[in-house]
Amino acid sequence: MTETRSIAQTPVQAVVFLETLAALTEKSPVAYSATAAADLAAHIRGMARAVTAEAHVEAGVLDITRQYAALDWHNEAVAVLFAAEHRTAVH
Repeated sequence: MTETRSIAQTPVQAVVFLETLAALTEKSPVAYSATAAADLAAHIRGMARAVTAEAHVEAGVLDITRQYAALDWHNEAVAVLFAAEHRTAVH
């Protein structure tokens, strides 16, 4: 028997996603100049602020969601670093 699980998408998750995307864009200006990357990141952060305001996102829920998102990204980074194909590059 297969069980389907899903996490309901919420405005809070959208805000945290946009904030994370902005941070990645700003830190990785590969396709853009540093100035263009900063401008794009600022635009994405503006979108996050708009969602926060229009959806009346609760500050406490947003903070908790940010903490979980940070933990998820940390876990992903650790998993990649310790994957067999990356171990030789780490040493």
